[in-house]
Amino acid sequence: METRFGSRHLVARFILALVIQTTVSGSICQKKMADVVFLLDSSFSVWESDFKEQLRFVRSVVDNFQIGNDSIQVGILSFSSEIKANFYLDEYSDKEAINSAVNKIEHLGTAGTNTGGALKYARDVMLHEKHGGRALASKILILITDGMSYDYNETIRQAGITKESGIYILAVAVGAPMMQELEMVASTPTSDFVFNVTDFNSLPTIVHSLSTTTCLVPDIQKDGESAESITNSEVEDKIKKYCEKKPSDILFVIDSSSSIWPPHFQDILKFTIKVLNLFDVSPNKTRIGVTIFSDDVSTVLHLDNQLNSTELKNTISNIHQLKGGTETGKALKHARENEFNEKYNRKTDASKVIILLTDGQSIRPEDTSVEANKLKEENITVFVIGIGNRTDKRELSVVASSPRHQYNLQDYNALTTIKNMLVVKTCTVHFQIQDSPFEDLEEDEETCWETARDVMFVFDSPTIGTHKTKIIRKAITEMFRLMVIGSNQTRAGVLSNYCPTDLDTGLQEQESFLRSLNRQPTDGLKRLLRILRTRGYQQTSDKPVKQVGVIFLDREEHDSHDVIEEARRAARTRRLFVITIGNRVPIHTVESLCSDFHHRCVFHVPQYNSLIQYIPDIMDMVCYS
Repeated sequence: METRFGSRHLVARFILALVIQTTVSGSICQKKMADVVFLLDSSFSVWESDFKEQLRFVRSVVDNFQIGNDSIQVGILSFSSEIKANFYLDEYSDKEAINSAVNKIEHLGTAGTNTGGALKYARDVMLHEKHGGRALASKILILITDGMSYDYNETIRQAGITKESGIYILAVAVGAPMMQELEMVASTPTSDFVFNVTDFNSLPTIVHSLSTTTCLVPDIQKDGESAESITNSEVEDKIKKYCEKKPSDILFVIDSSSSIWPPHFQDILKFTIKVLNLFDVSPNKTRIGVTIFSDDVSTVLHLDNQLNSTELKNTISNIHQLKGGTETGKALKHARENEFNEKYNRKTDASKVIILLTDGQSIRPEDTSVEANKLKEENITVFVIGIGNRTDKRELSVVASSPRHQYNLQDYNALTTIKNMLVVKTCTVHFQIQDSPFEDLEEDEETCWETARDVMFVFDSPTIGTHKTKIIRKAITEMFRLMVIGSNQTRAGVLSNYCPTDLDTGLQEQESFLRSLNRQPTDGLKRLLRILRTRGYQQTSDKPVKQVGVIFLDREEHDSHDVIEEARRAARTRRLFVITIGNRVPIHTVESLCSDFHHRCVFHVPQYNSLIQYIPDIMDMVCYS
């Protein structure tokens, strides 16, 4: 997620939109050779009307592909306890024929969800050369399901075999299945390969993002050369085009501790060079620096180095591993004090970016958290890439500037899967004036909030106490000022506990809302959510208005089961977002409260004192999701 908003944020969205648009029109995928198989949940739990929504979704995604024998081929299987091949890769070679065949697929409607069997069948049969599988084509499975498989261990085993075979898996969760299973099934990073929607009717909201991810999946290897330099070079050319005029100072901060096996350290260096290749490196455009760390920190390349691209790559290739512990906090402090300082800073509006790569937990997580917050205060954007199963994801989320700046990879092989997306996101980071984080936000919010919305903010004031309540109230006030408020546009209200006559506020316009916000109310979250559901929104227009709830949490609720039930009822007719503060909110609570878990409806703030600075990101999530 972009760390800052404003008019610069629209530029970021414009760039990403261009990438998506070129994908949709076939420019990025035009020369992509891929064998794509859809795995459709056709079990008893999926109603026939919902199954038809799946088919409509498949047709929409296919419309975004360049279909042909030398580009993308599509096959489909449906599964429940049984597995049925609806059509193979080599049966149809144009969109019209594929979509016609999709329309004829019938709902199985039998009990059971044999996801593991479906993965095995797709791998061994659907992608086999006798059914149209091509040796030089990327292999991609798109799994859509509304529930857990009936054999978890077998599903995970088959997913592992599939991914080890070089096949990418995109997982689409409909409703509230166990996300842990789908995260294990999907390729990494899960932030890019796992999609979650509230119901089948919401599938159209992910058509573009899923299509784009499919198009950006790395191609196969040919004679030791990545297909990104053979058939997918247009992607890199497109990225270079958008990045070339954007001045940036990018510092790679690389974990060089003993826990990293030397060949894996070389993998990190190779990845760094591949990313560097996509930037327009020069003293006046993109400047690249490199710092390595263990329990010591060493600067390899200062940001003001005068090396050309070839010299940079040679220097990085010859970096020697330090060994020792993992002092992440010390490395971040070194970056802030010794690289992003007056000596090396440019007077231009260059963005400041750190790309941190690490495989483990820091020795002093408290220091890491402190230094991460200082970087945010100085408007330095931090991308975090955690590799392997020894990382502390919560710690990494504190370091990353936002959830969309964090990548959690299963292994070093997955580094290649994030290269293009990482560079695009890096290019969309823009300089912000340090003392004015909301300077350009209002103009963009007018565009964002043109669609009418009723937004209710929900938090349990007595539970969190007066001091924290004041911080949340201040944050809500700032968010409210950034919305377009009017009788035909956005209205906002607060539910902070049960005392509706003088404490909670209904949907109001600006002046009355800001006055009533200073009152303080008392009751549990369960009752607040019930009020939100039953009488939190009053219709004042004949036109439909999007209803939104924003819930603040900083701990587990003592009546969490009842709270979750109320949230589920509320989420049936409105969009719920969850802002978690601190590290005391259990993940299962967030999963259950959020309308669309893992798909931009949860935002984590490390501590209350940081809440205000995260407002642009929170507004981004609520406005554009």
